[in-house]
Amino acid sequence: MVCITSQIEKAIERRRNIANTLVKIGKTEYPTFTTESIVDCNNVFKKTIEEIITRLQSKKLKLKPEMLIEIVNKLRKAVIASPVVENLIKKMLKA
Repeated sequence: MVCITSQIEKAIERRRNIANTLVKIGKTEYPTFTTESIVDCNNVFKKTIEEIITRLQSKKLKLKPEMLIEIVNKLRKAVIASPVVENLIKKMLKA
């Protein structure tokens, strides 16, 4: 699981030395978004199925439509490029 923000400039400034770990997603690429957003792929959160279900039930997590494989591949590549993400997570994404 990763976090998405519409505060693009702040995210870019915070990660300026590892910009290849940020993925911009426009509202034309993913119509569910109302504004251009950015994913910081340095922050990956491992969650169990049970944790995800609990978050969905408590409305702390919103279910969104599936993203195009092109976007998913960009996210995967950025997570793998991150110097702070665990190698175990990177290995799972390379498989």
